[in-house]
Amino acid sequence: MRAVRNIPLLAALAVGLPATPLAAQEASRLFQVPEGCEAFLTVQSRSCIVSHHWTCAADPEGTHWRASLDQDGAFSVSFTDAEFRWLRSWSLRGGGTDTLIEPEEDPASLTELLATGSDSMVFSIREENELGVFRRDYTGFDSLTGESVEVDGRELLVTEFAYQYDTANGVRRTEGNQFVHEGWRLFFGGLETVTLPDGETFEGNYSPMEFAEPGERGFLTMQPIYDCGDMMSAVDAPPVWRVAR
Repeated sequence: MRAVRNIPLLAALAVGLPATPLAAQEASRLFQVPEGCEAFLTVQSRSCIVSHHWTCAADPEGTHWRASLDQDGAFSVSFTDAEFRWLRSWSLRGGGTDTLIEPEEDPASLTELLATGSDSMVFSIREENELGVFRRDYTGFDSLTGESVEVDGRELLVTEFAYQYDTANGVRRTEGNQFVHEGWRLFFGGLETVTLPDGETFEGNYSPMEFAEPGERGFLTMQPIYDCGDMMSAVDAPPVWRVAR
């Protein structure tokens, strides 16, 4: 597994604060990335989520970080590569860590999806949390529907997706539609349904609504703006909803 940096940042995010002194936080209210790193995108999404994306010079080429925040601050951080493989992710409130077990049987490949219109995947995750260490074996697919949408002036390709893994009580499945931006090589959430082993289902809408690049209004803001207030926020949803593939 590749070395993963930025642990001090994760500690700061775990309490919902950027990695800066309190006075600086109040002065700017902007998300701060670590020294040697550069933020390139802020995304405002449905379900009261704002996410920040950045790269670091010392990390392997093509990798990037994402932190997701709700009204109470940061709740997750993920580290992915140019194929959007789930290398590592952290649940900042629950304290869990997921690590991709390499090599995978059938790695996720954004390149294959864009070239052929579909991509299958079979991989395993090492999940560590307060209950212990577990292995989750995933199978799934992404496919392009042939449709695209324009969101805040950016063209996004529409996908269908599904993935599942076995639990002690049966299969847990997530499926729905997401969005891909070819230039950024990023997936964004959409309309998703989680089906639990007992048949109970949860639905969520994590569609992107606004994008901000460096110099644009809203870049690195810590305040989510869609579906907040009295609306159900991401913190109320099952954890799997919070990590858009």
